[in-house]
Amino acid sequence: MTDSTDHDAAQVEYDNRRRQRADLAHIATYYALESRLGIRVALGGRVRHEGREGTIVDTAGQRLKVLLDGDEAPSICHVTAGMAYETPTGWVTATPIPDPWATQTKAPR
Repeated sequence: MTDSTDHDAAQVEYDNRRRQRADLAHIATYYALESRLGIRVALGGRVRHEGREGTIVDTAGQRLKVLLDGDEAPSICHVTAGMAYETPTGWVTATPIPDPWATQTKAPR
C-alpha cells in the first residue's frame, strides 16, 4: 500500500508539470518567439534578464520564473521585457509581438 503523502506529492508534481506545459504552450503561441526569432522557451533554458544571466525554473502564467545567477530565489520576468535567450547560434534578444492596433488609423469623422 502506498503512503498518502507520496500520493499527494506525486499529485502536486503532476499538477505543476501540467500547469507548466499549459503556460509554456500559451507563451509559445502568444509570443511566437520560435517562429519569429528562433527562440524556444523551455524550463532549464538560459536567459539574460536586464543583462544578468539565469535559468528558467518555472512559469507564472504568461511570465517566467528565472533564477538569476547568484540569487537565492527566482524572479518573475516578462517573456520579452529585457530578455535575451540562449540559442544554438548565440544570444537572441526577445522583442514584443507587433501591436496590430498601433498600425491602424482611425476612420475619418
